[in-house]
Amino acid sequence: MKKNYLLLTLSLALSTFIVNDAFTNSSGSPSGSSGGPSGNNNSCARSGCHNGPNASVQTVLISTNIPSLAGFKEDSVYQITVQANNGGVGTNKMGFSASVESAGGFEGLVTVSDAINTRKTGSYITHTSAGNNGAAGVNSWVLDWNAGQAVDQSTVYVAVNFTNNNGGTGGDVIVTQTLVLSKASGNIGQLEMNAVKLSIYPNPVKDQFIVRGNTSLKAPFKLTSINGEFLMDLVHTERFSDDHYRFDISDLAKGNYILSDSQGFSAQLHKE
Repeated sequence: MKKNYLLLTLSLALSTFIVNDAFTNSSGSPSGSSGGPSGNNNSCARSGCHNGPNASVQTVLISTNIPSLAGFKEDSVYQITVQANNGGVGTNKMGFSASVESAGGFEGLVTVSDAINTRKTGSYITHTSAGNNGAAGVNSWVLDWNAGQAVDQSTVYVAVNFTNNNGGTGGDVIVTQTLVLSKASGNIGQLEMNAVKLSIYPNPVKDQFIVRGNTSLKAPFKLTSINGEFLMDLVHTERFSDDHYRFDISDLAKGNYILSDSQGFSAQLHKE
């Protein structure tokens, strides 16, 4: 009788371990997996985590609403967007880990702005179990960053796991990406908790989309490549208010772009 009880106890304990382990993997990566220096430049592509082939067509894009010319200011809050695109290969199951760091350690403070799809683990932001489901080969996540006293050239580190959704850790493609952030010159540390945020919806875009900001936006609007190459000026088809516009890009080729106004406020869009 005691023997049977012992076996039952061991079985229950093992079952609990397996369930918890699977839940952890599906609802976020462990700390130290963004590829940043604080985690010894480790991503999920390491022993005991995930492994698989090198990236072929998979891409990761990082964008912010930090004014491209002015740079970020101390104690100001900005939005960081991470977008993953599997290039038509693999599944829609994708996870990520992100941090903002310099050689001296973590810079500023990353916080959750979308509690449904992201969560915080230590000084990192990662996906939730609901946030690892993309659509049409694309997934995106948004987080807030309070610059605090961050140094110039602070860097956003991101690692994305493009999974094959086989329930294991093998055969997954890990892609890392970075974005260097420039600091505003003559920064006086002014508190700017109401930093500008731009929202594009729907995104991905088929023909038309609406852009909205939490402050007045100013024409002309321009479209650039993700590498910063100017492509064209965009003329809005409808102006609802100073911070609310509609655009038509039905003639634009499929791909990833950056929309910005004349003040440097910007957001990333994906044309499908």
